[in-house]
Amino acid sequence: MRTPLLAGLLSLSIAGAAVAAGVSLKHEMKRVVEPASNALFAVGGDVDPANGPDAAKVTEARWQEGLIAAQTLTKVAAHLNGAQRKAGPEWTQAAGDFARLAAAAETAAQAKDGAGFSTAANALADTCTACHTKYKPKT
Repeated sequence: MRTPLLAGLLSLSIAGAAVAAGVSLKHEMKRVVEPASNALFAVGGDVDPANGPDAAKVTEARWQEGLIAAQTLTKVAAHLNGAQRKAGPEWTQAAGDFARLAAAAETAAQAKDGAGFSTAANALADTCTACHTKYKPKT
């Protein structure tokens, strides 16, 4: 098995375990969301057709990395509005956007749609930034 694929499968396992264990949001963001989103954003840049003809030459392994990152984020997004996360309508909206954009990235990765994947990745980055501005504690 290729290393990115193995790492991705491990990431999905960790995401599933975090959801099942009911870990804190901070822990889940640091251990699951941050690495998956970093991978998704990096692949988003690689596959963006605006980056020229090299974007069309992305390897299968790189597409798999993007797919696994998107699947991990989709899995996490599915429970961001759980009972323990009662932060009001703005949180609900941000979590819904997170879920919708992670799913869009997953669909685009499956289709190897560079424009769709990079668009979803960029929009997800904007959603993350907006949510962190409001909810992430300043240290």
